[in-house]
Amino acid sequence: MKKFLLVLMVILLFTSGCAIKNPNNTSSPPKASTPLNKAHTAEITEMNTLKYFVPSTVTPDGSLFGMAGNNLTLWNPKTGEIKAMGSAWSGMLSPDATKLAYTNEQGLHILDVDTGLVTSVVQNPSQGNSSLALGLWSPNSGKFMYMFVWEWSSDYFIYNVESGEKTAYEFHDIPKFLSSPVDWLDSGLLFIVHANKSKSGEQEYRENGYRSDLMLADMDGNITPVTSLDDGQFILYGGTTSNNRNILMSVWGGGSKTSVGLLKIGEEKIDPLPVQENTVESSISPDGKFAMLITSAKDGRLSAQVFDLVSRTVICKKELTGYGPPGYFMWSKDGRAVYFGQLDDNDNGILYTVNIN
Repeated sequence: MKKFLLVLMVILLFTSGCAIKNPNNTSSPPKASTPLNKAHTAEITEMNTLKYFVPSTVTPDGSLFGMAGNNLTLWNPKTGEIKAMGSAWSGMLSPDATKLAYTNEQGLHILDVDTGLVTSVVQNPSQGNSSLALGLWSPNSGKFMYMFVWEWSSDYFIYNVESGEKTAYEFHDIPKFLSSPVDWLDSGLLFIVHANKSKSGEQEYRENGYRSDLMLADMDGNITPVTSLDDGQFILYGGTTSNNRNILMSVWGGGSKTSVGLLKIGEEKIDPLPVQENTVESSISPDGKFAMLITSAKDGRLSAQVFDLVSRTVICKKELTGYGPPGYFMWSKDGRAVYFGQLDDNDNGILYTVNIN
């Protein structure tokens, strides 16, 4: 699995170019971009945050949760208030923001944010040559999936927060070759699974497998393919709408460009979006009307594009100051605002705020 992650990073760098680090201007006011379409308008502004801070979740009071280096951190952009929640290797806040799953050298733990009570779930950060990793929270915050990642597969477990029960989660009928969970929907678990055999029956060694597909799994491990890609094509997941009907994804097909498109669940054909640049990350709004696209120009510079999925046009575009794809996109429930973060070349955090009118 570690080899696959390294190869995927190389693939993205090859197809998008190395992002050029731009100097951070801490004294300048927030920068705003110019709308490109009058049907809807959007504005992207940026502000400096904390050293090493990469936000991943917005809490109900407007604070941002994320990792600031090895520190679990809550930061409120309006008040500037900072709340340190301890050190960890990684952390993931539950959808209702009441629980925090995190890993450290003692294993996996669940923190009750209100009471401060910590429950130890797994006492070891590894099993054999595998490493412990965070997975996904269930939509109701009652269960948490974690995994032990081996070189070519992962062992999955689901922890019930209320009962304390830990249950192994097994795939039925397909191998877990280079698999990873990407979303927990009301309709089931979404995994990206790589194929160790070609569609013509070949099964030679390939570091990344022959292709990857998106799979929908029920709680018993029964798998239903969502996509059916050709050999040599690999998926980057961009999110699912709140009604579980439409999925945004990017597909790398071995060429010089990664395309982005929409897929209706139940259909195999991906509807490509008319985006010219290489798409390295994407995220869809809960209502399915807008998408955030992170694209790379030929010189490697990253830009954020707000894409109107109804009119199929870019309504706002802004070159990013930081380096590296953001990794997390935090949408408001109405789909009219989204936040994401980067680090600058001095590892200071940058928060981008997108408002859509």
